[in-house]
Amino acid sequence: VWDKGRTLAGIRKGHQEFWQKCDAWLEGHSDRQALESWSEEHTDLPLANLILETRGVDNAPAIRRASERVSYLEIENLERYLILLSTAVTISPFLGLLGTVWGIMSSFYDMSAMQSANLTVVAPGIAEALTTTIAGLATAIPAVIFYNMLVRKIDLVGNELDRLRTILEEGAGGGSGAVGPAGRDLARRPDVHRKGSL
Repeated sequence: VWDKGRTLAGIRKGHQEFWQKCDAWLEGHSDRQALESWSEEHTDLPLANLILETRGVDNAPAIRRASERVSYLEIENLERYLILLSTAVTISPFLGLLGTVWGIMSSFYDMSAMQSANLTVVAPGIAEALTTTIAGLATAIPAVIFYNMLVRKIDLVGNELDRLRTILEEGAGGGSGAVGPAGRDLARRPDVHRKGSL
């Protein structure tokens, strides 16, 4: 969780800088070559890899294919090992339930062996049952919180990739990487890369 969170935090920071460079290109203060040069130095960023993958591609269908390929690989990489956290979320309550059943069974066995339903006979098994239940919940609750948080952040990276793809498709056929008004407007939207980013 810590490693994945640190990776996504680095992507967030890098993408903020990427969009600043992209804004400069879209507004005519820079060119795509400058953005590509910057991207070559930041290949750990999904958006930078998308720019590099579509370098020299000047038609919308090819841009879409390249973008889908990059998006798939980048998201797959970010989701790596999340299955472990998902598994912890899924099985922890069941392990707690198993412990609960085991503790209760132990109490019944003790009652049968001692021929008594005295609290001193029942209490140890019940305590064991409650302890395993607490352990299962204590594992599952934080795990599901972190899992949902990480999935949300990864989804936002996917949204950014989709928006950049739309910008590039809108500018396809524009010669030297020119992007029209629709692409510029999309890039300026706050939910693209500022407040809504990760």
